[in-house]
Amino acid sequence: MKRASYKPLLDRFNIPRPTLIEWQKCPKGDSKNWRAGHIEYLREQVEVENDTKEELKGKAILANELFLICVYLFLTCTKSIPTKAEFKKSFKDFLLNPPKSIEYQHDFAKRIWKGDNENQYKDYQKTALLLDELTSFQYYLLTRLAINFNAKLFNNEHLLCSRGLDGKTWQELYMYDKEFSLKKIEEYFKSCGVL
Repeated sequence: MKRASYKPLLDRFNIPRPTLIEWQKCPKGDSKNWRAGHIEYLREQVEVENDTKEELKGKAILANELFLICVYLFLTCTKSIPTKAEFKKSFKDFLLNPPKSIEYQHDFAKRIWKGDNENQYKDYQKTALLLDELTSFQYYLLTRLAINFNAKLFNNEHLLCSRGLDGKTWQELYMYDKEFSLKKIEEYFKSCGVL
């Protein structure tokens, strides 16, 4: 059985090192040890994800596209990965049909909804085109990374998820603007190896 570093598995799956070591132990030739086979599967998964990140780097994804994807997933309280078709349909409705309440006059809302139908449609088209160009695994990985980016906000008691911006205070909107800055998004996706 191939021996390799546990660090990629620890980093990606948060499985405790002692557990991985115990799983790896098995008598030679024991084909019934599912744990050792599972470790190999997880290692392959990490390798495929790393290859997919390199593929995504080649797509020249823009920070603004990632901003729209992250914000959409957050403001729709999405915590699990929707199918690509569901994502595109809901994303189109989200971006092209903004509500008209006072919260949508804030600078954060204006970064999402330009107030100009032509520019809004261009933003939607660019992001939809990006989604169309992604393979299933590229889409899955990019969406999972965006949901992970949002996880810190989902778990922030002061910025709990609610659909859209209705009822948000100016202070909350300011905090959203800060958390979803292009700089933070770029830093995060660069650290993940996608940009």
